Amino acid sequence: MISALHLIMIVAAASSLCCVLGSRRTRSVTAVGGTVLMAAAMADLAFGLVGLAPLGWTAILLGWAMVAAGVSRWRQGRAAAESGAESGAEPALDGSAAGRRHLHVVHQLGLVVVAGQIALCATMAGRGSAPGAGTGMTHPHSGSIFVAVVCVAGALFVLAAAAMVLVGQRSRPERGNLLSMSVMTAAMAVMPFG
Repeated sequence: MISALHLIMIVAAASSLCCVLGSRRTRSVTAVGGTVLMAAAMADLAFGLVGLAPLGWTAILLGWAMVAAGVSRWRQGRAAAESGAESGAEPALDGSAAGRRHLHVVHQLGLVVVAGQIALCATMAGRGSAPGAGTGMTHPHSGSIFVAVVCVAGALFVLAAAAMVLVGQRSRPERGNLLSMSVMTAAMAVMPFG
């Protein structure tokens, strides 16, 4: 079952990369870089190509999410300064600037969720049979709290991506990206328990 989940995650990450590259409205260096990093993490976790520890991938994905958020915020501030519009009213979630920002934010959150899921998989693999053993967490219930937080975050991400597919006008690549990230997130959520 684990190898099937790895295959699903790799195919979903590759599909997400194709969709990001195919979307003219939301394609950016940070989105492409984040998708490449997610695909590389999935491939490395499945086949050990790079041999980086799961917590290393967690740090890389979280770091890239922070860089992408900073760049997005900088672009948003620069665009507001150029347009001189400081009214604060955002257009609807369609092809507008607000719609693109929301897609970039969802992509950044996807990086955070996948990083948490990778850390959870590493924690569960190192746990052994005793609760809390091998987690490196000092409180006896910290492992179960981490599991709950990561599972809830993954579920919320999948629901938010599904809502974005259903609401608003999205191009096929944008819908494909959201669905691919949802499939990857759902498959990764099952991984620690498989």
